[in-house]
Amino acid sequence: MKDFFYRLFIRNWPRKLVALITAIVVWLLVNQTLTVSRTLVELPVHVVNLPPDKTVVGLLSNGLLNKRITVTLTGDKSTVEDLRSTELEVLINAAGHDESWIATIDKRSLVSLNPELELRKHITEVTANDLLIKVSPLITEEVPLTIHKPIGNPPKGYQFLEIWPKHLYQKVSGPEEQVKGLKEKGLELTFSLNWISQAELEALYEKQGRRDMIIFSVPAEWKKVAIPFKENTLEPLNGPRAEFLRIHFLKQKLIPLNLEIPITIFFPVSYSKTINPQAYSLATNDIVQRKEGLKRLTLPVYIKDVSRLFLDVVRDNMLLIIVAAPEDLQGNLHWTIEFVDEKALENAFVEASLKEQEEQLGIKEKLPSSTEEEIRDRFRAYLRKITLLNAEGQPLELVARRTENTIILEQV
Repeated sequence: MKDFFYRLFIRNWPRKLVALITAIVVWLLVNQTLTVSRTLVELPVHVVNLPPDKTVVGLLSNGLLNKRITVTLTGDKSTVEDLRSTELEVLINAAGHDESWIATIDKRSLVSLNPELELRKHITEVTANDLLIKVSPLITEEVPLTIHKPIGNPPKGYQFLEIWPKHLYQKVSGPEEQVKGLKEKGLELTFSLNWISQAELEALYEKQGRRDMIIFSVPAEWKKVAIPFKENTLEPLNGPRAEFLRIHFLKQKLIPLNLEIPITIFFPVSYSKTINPQAYSLATNDIVQRKEGLKRLTLPVYIKDVSRLFLDVVRDNMLLIIVAAPEDLQGNLHWTIEFVDEKALENAFVEASLKEQEEQLGIKEKLPSSTEEEIRDRFRAYLRKITLLNAEGQPLELVARRTENTIILEQV
């Protein structure tokens, strides 16, 4: 064994060393000069030197097209095999092109993003399918933007009222046909109430003077809209009214009505032969008292899920009406809360709400008619949800029934 290693490494070692060095040199030379081809996919395409009044369909704000291409490279084996798509881009020079043209991809089109890589020295050929570059006039238009009702749930203790304004305009620049198509279709934006914490609204409630309606100013980082033909790239809202973007919340709390509600009886005509004001009258008791000629509900009443401003407007026009007939299956009469002269109350609520919003928002100009319609809708919604509550926030349980010649209203 010892003799074997001696013959292998020691005997004639100068010649063996020269042979080894020669083999290494030959291998290096062959490896460096060996030419191979390789296909790279998803190479970005960068368009440069566009005329200032032109753009390319599919061109993103970073100068890259929204589609990538496949390229076949031929060159030195050591260089080609190490290349990655992320190190390269295809450069399209648009200088002198005012109309669409078909670009041919060759060796000159390939650019290295790695400053240490010398493509011209190591790449001999570049082939790819010809690329249609569609040139279009660059225009800017105001595109309608609709702000939808937010998704998600408001923080506990608060009720979502509305978002304002609901309609904005977004200046969008790009290829003429795409911008005009987008203008016809419009843009949409939806926020999530889940992004807002209870602590934020509590702080605003205190800061804004503990008013029932809390105004949450939409943060700048939310004010971005996706542009479809730009690969849904988010662009900041740039319309003049975007700075006023607000979400309105109602603080959910029990509000004392501070009113002894007048009570009256409605006698349906179809029952008037036997059930009429001459035959029945409203009896007084511990919860129904006659004051200043009016019979009133003397129980302390609370309201929830409406604003104090709404109550201030409608309070004096509230009326508890007992329907004298027919009776339900339990022998009780139906009763309801009604508001006298609803249209006048609605107009008064709109006027008061607009004034309050202008003060809170710091807007001197007249708010748009769409805002007035939203306030009218809110007023009607408040009317529908009015429920009389006790001090614990539970519905006030009142029962009306007929006796021999009286109608009695009692608390259960």
